[in-house]
Amino acid sequence: MDKLIFVVAVLMLNAGCLSPQEIDIFEGQDVNPAQPYRVFDLQDNNDSRFNSSVLNGNIVVFGFIYTNCPNYCPTTTADMKWIQSQLSEQERSNTSFISVTVDPWRDGPFGLTQYMDEYNVTWPHLTTTVETLESLSHIERVWTDFSIGLILTEANNSTDLGRGHSLYYDIEHTNGLVLVDETGLQRVRWTHDNWSPEGILSDLRSLMN
Repeated sequence: MDKLIFVVAVLMLNAGCLSPQEIDIFEGQDVNPAQPYRVFDLQDNNDSRFNSSVLNGNIVVFGFIYTNCPNYCPTTTADMKWIQSQLSEQERSNTSFISVTVDPWRDGPFGLTQYMDEYNVTWPHLTTTVETLESLSHIERVWTDFSIGLILTEANNSTDLGRGHSLYYDIEHTNGLVLVDETGLQRVRWTHDNWSPEGILSDLRSLMN
């Protein structure tokens, strides 16, 4: 079957080189300089509005997944669950876990709830409505702020629609997670090129201290 490549966003991750004045603090990839993200408003797994301002003052673990992902996303979710389980009650009170889909066309609130039930997790899983370009832009802005690259490969003759998109397509995306400090700055990135749940947990506690 012929394939049509549709590039939604391809963002180069620039690790950069550390100058003599910069210190490599984390076990993961330090975000240098630390980057903010814009306040966003998305749809959660309960089909309710989720505004990121509720995260203010917390350290946040942002994971980027989609429910049909065959490889990295299940590991990301399972390891986020393990990391959360290792935190003390006090540590949890100052830490938030958030998953953002990279496939809002298939991942509506019902599908995200099923995914959460499958992995037995409770933190918010976020998507957006996709009926208009304006509503889709809400989640695209989040991908951009967190340097998430996304490529959709569509079947050329696919006509069935799912949430405003052809039903038959594959997704490639920047995998992993980003740790954000309590001031709202992205501080460290982990991808499955250097994945270590223990290392992520260590970096998370470094942010707490």
